[in-house]
Amino acid sequence: MIDVERCNVCVKYVSYEKGSGTMRRNDGRETWFRLLEWDKGQTPAERLAAIILTNEGFRNIDPSHPLGGKDGLKDMVISYNGARWVGAVYFPRGQQDFSVIKNKFIHDLEGVKKNGANGIAFITNQELRLAERKDLSEIDTNVDVQIYHLERIASLLNSPQYYGVRMEFLDMEMNKEEQLAFFASQTDKMNNIENVLARLVSNIENTDCKHRLPEKRRNTEDEEFDEDLKYFDEPRSIEEIVEATEEFLDKIWFDRHLSLRYRIETGVETVDSEIWKGALQSAQRVIEKYGEENLGPYSDFEWGMLNGKLSALRWVLGDEWDMLDT
Repeated sequence: MIDVERCNVCVKYVSYEKGSGTMRRNDGRETWFRLLEWDKGQTPAERLAAIILTNEGFRNIDPSHPLGGKDGLKDMVISYNGARWVGAVYFPRGQQDFSVIKNKFIHDLEGVKKNGANGIAFITNQELRLAERKDLSEIDTNVDVQIYHLERIASLLNSPQYYGVRMEFLDMEMNKEEQLAFFASQTDKMNNIENVLARLVSNIENTDCKHRLPEKRRNTEDEEFDEDLKYFDEPRSIEEIVEATEEFLDKIWFDRHLSLRYRIETGVETVDSEIWKGALQSAQRVIEKYGEENLGPYSDFEWGMLNGKLSALRWVLGDEWDMLDT
């Protein structure tokens, strides 16, 4: 049976597109529409899903065959809270009848048992009502279910941390309002880092930093115990950690800035003139600080090391692992 209400929604969006040329729909509808009218195929859909799941706390994501081939009733194997899950991706073009979506979900659900998993993450560009999501989640009550439906995915992609992902997969640039929101979010992150550093400094100032070994071990009668081992190596100071973090942050930001500059110069992307003027000034400060000869280009190994170091130092300062926002 055709869902008339949903079809009317789709027609309204199509009419809006035809009636306004290349004007971008506002209120987040452009993202919603481009996801629903997905025409990029399965491979990009699985890669987009993997990025979303990574940012949502899933780990050890192992795609099966994004380029085609038998996948053993799963598009990817993942872990969530230490348990084994499977991921299933369904991105047809246009809204499908719920019976079609449900049959696809039931088919993917078989992969949970076959792959010895505890749960399934179902990522789809389809609109699903609350009752429909509940229906899918209760098909097998022994299986944990996370459903990433059209509205949920669109909301994620319309948040600042996903703007780059949205550009890559939906060809959507940031508008002026989003650029302001993005830079505001970066300011908030820097403020959070500063607050964490302030707490760390305060804790260190009130703690014995000699890192002596426990008294019980210091009093050991073991003749082979070396007196010099009463002290651990002196750790890096907070100032050194912050300085290194800022250096890696600057260098990674500068490399991304060069990529954005290339896209702007080739007409692929546009940025508000005032915001871009500030970005150019920031880039010049980075050049003056480190010297252009020390700012790349980097080999794949060097780029990986640079990002790995930043991730590790940010973890020390209180961020989650793999926090590489610049």
